Amino acid sequence: MNEILHANIFFVIASLATVCFCILVCVILYHIIKILQSVRTILGRIEAGSEVIAEDLSQLRAAIQSGGIISRLIGLFFGGVSSAEPKPKRSFTKRSHKSYGNQETE
Repeated sequence: MNEILHANIFFVIASLATVCFCILVCVILYHIIKILQSVRTILGRIEAGSEVIAEDLSQLRAAIQSGGIISRLIGLFFGGVSSAEPKPKRSFTKRSHKSYGNQETE
């Protein structure tokens, strides 16, 4: 065989290998891009969840600072869930001594 035929066969094989390699790299890059998009959405969810957790912790911290958390825990264990707002006090009216039958003060 002559040398030009050897060179042509080499260039055909090298060209096919290069094309296959480029297609393989494109497929790999496509899958990497899909994975990165999934990671981006997962990170967005984690960020939103961390904001919710931070808000909950700030509310818990405010409740602890106001002293209401202990009364809520005691109410939870011993009498059901206690309400967050205080119950109104019953008002009592003072009766005069007349209503008790004390007639010396008339």
